Amino acid sequence: MMLTSSRLISIPAPRIFDRGAAPHRLVRLALLAGLAFKLGQAAPQPDYLRTALAAFNPAVPSGWAYTQITTQNKITITERYDPAKPAAEQWTLIQNNGQPPTAKELSQYLPFKAAQASSLTQTVFFPSDIEPASLELLRENAARAVYTGRFRVAATAADKMLGHLQLQLTVNKQHSQIERVTLELLAPYSPVLGVKMNELTVTMDFALATAERPSLPTARTSHFSGRIMFFGNEENVHVIYDAYQQTPPPTGTKR
Repeated sequence: MMLTSSRLISIPAPRIFDRGAAPHRLVRLALLAGLAFKLGQAAPQPDYLRTALAAFNPAVPSGWAYTQITTQNKITITERYDPAKPAAEQWTLIQNNGQPPTAKELSQYLPFKAAQASSLTQTVFFPSDIEPASLELLRENAARAVYTGRFRVAATAADKMLGHLQLQLTVNKQHSQIERVTLELLAPYSPVLGVKMNELTVTMDFALATAERPSLPTARTSHFSGRIMFFGNEENVHVIYDAYQQTPPPTGTKR
C-alpha cells in the first residue's frame, strides 16, 4: 500500500530532530565521543617513570666486585666475585654453612664455577625487554609508585619464559629510580620437557644510585614450586649482595 501525503504528515518525526531536543542531544553525543576518545588513549607516563626506565639496569654493572651470600632452603654459602681476576678465578668460596670450605668442597666448587662463569653474572632480563606502554599504575603514595606490566613481544619470542611473567616495578618518585622488581608466574608453565612450574616469584631490590656509585642490587628472593621429572619440588632462595668495590679491568683488557 502506498502512503499518501496525509499519511506521511501523520508519521511523527524522530525526536532528535525536534527543535528543542537537537542542541541537547548533539552536545551529549559530542561529550560521549570525546570521552571515548580519551579512554582509548594511553595515559602519559610521568617524568619520574620515564627517567627511571631509561637509567635502570637489573644486573651488577661491569667492573664491580662484591660478596654474595646465598641461602637455598637450609644451606648457606658465601662467595666473592672479583671481575679483575682471570675468568677461572673470579669466584671464590669463602664459607659453606658458616664454616671455611674443606679441600673437597673447594675441589667441587672451582670446576663448577669455572664452567658456569659466563652465565653466573647474567641478569634475568634486559631493560629493553620491558614494554613501556604496558605499564599501569597499581598504587602510589608521596614517596613511591608501583606499576605492573609485561615484556615486549620481541623479548618473549627470544625467551619464552618472559611471556609467562607479570612484571611489577616499585619506583622511588623523588630520585626517579627503580627500587624493586618483582616477577610472578601468571599460570602454571612447562619451560622444558619434564619440568612443571606451578609457582614462581622473584623479587630483586636495588640501592639508589649516588654520585659515587650506580644503582646496585642488594638482594634477590625467589620462590619456586612444581615438579621436576616425577618429583615434586619446592625451593626458596635468598641472595644478599654486599661489600661492593669498584675494580680495575683484568690485565691486558680494555674497559
